[in-house]
Amino acid sequence: MKLTSEELDMLEGKYGKAAKKSMEILTTLGEIFDAECMIDVYGVQIAGVSYANLGEAGLEFLSEMAEDGKVRVLTTLNPAGMDRENWQA
Repeated sequence: MKLTSEELDMLEGKYGKAAKKSMEILTTLGEIFDAECMIDVYGVQIAGVSYANLGEAGLEFLSEMAEDGKVRVLTTLNPAGMDRENWQA
């Protein structure tokens, strides 16, 4: 898959751990689907934020991404479908 110099920098970790991990995921998906290149997006949606479908591993992944990550486009979040304050009850 053809990447721009900025995308390569992200993949190499020059924009931080979260951007690197995101690019690893996106380039792997691109290879699976035979994508020629990335496309510009102006908004995205994060799905699967409920502990019920993420479990401990997913919660750990999101926590790690949140430590370092910053969004670059308008980003919305799926409704969690549970009490945000008392989710472990």
